[in-house]
Amino acid sequence: MNAPVFGRSRQVGGFALLDPLIGILVFTAVMVGAINFWRLAEYKCARARIDARVSQILREGTDYVTYVAYDLLPADGAQVRSGFLLHPLDPTARRYKDIYPFSVTAAVTTTGGGTPAEAKQITLTLAYNTAPDPQAADSPLQTIRTNALTRFKG
Repeated sequence: MNAPVFGRSRQVGGFALLDPLIGILVFTAVMVGAINFWRLAEYKCARARIDARVSQILREGTDYVTYVAYDLLPADGAQVRSGFLLHPLDPTARRYKDIYPFSVTAAVTTTGGGTPAEAKQITLTLAYNTAPDPQAADSPLQTIRTNALTRFKG
């Protein structure tokens, strides 16, 4: 009438080593996912900063072409501006670094030159690299062109 109890305790005892191993495996998978998520978040943040800076530079260039005196408009092929997109602080050297070089050039088409109806159509081109070294093979030159801005002499 009494059932043996020995078979049951051996089955339960076999899981004592398997449970911590499964816990370690799950913990490792969660940590790898969290690290990859963090790296993706850093990358997206850096891209957002670059995109914001590019927008700011193009806005400044178009404002310059729109509001400067007609005689001060850039010539065809002239470099309107150049520099670096970002200047992050290097904590070890305690100075700001210059990364991601850029340049803004103007393509100018003049119609009715020398007459009172003279007009210039100006298209700005922003060219930049997204690697600190402009010669890097994995960083192609990025270019953005604005719509043509028309200015009249009169």
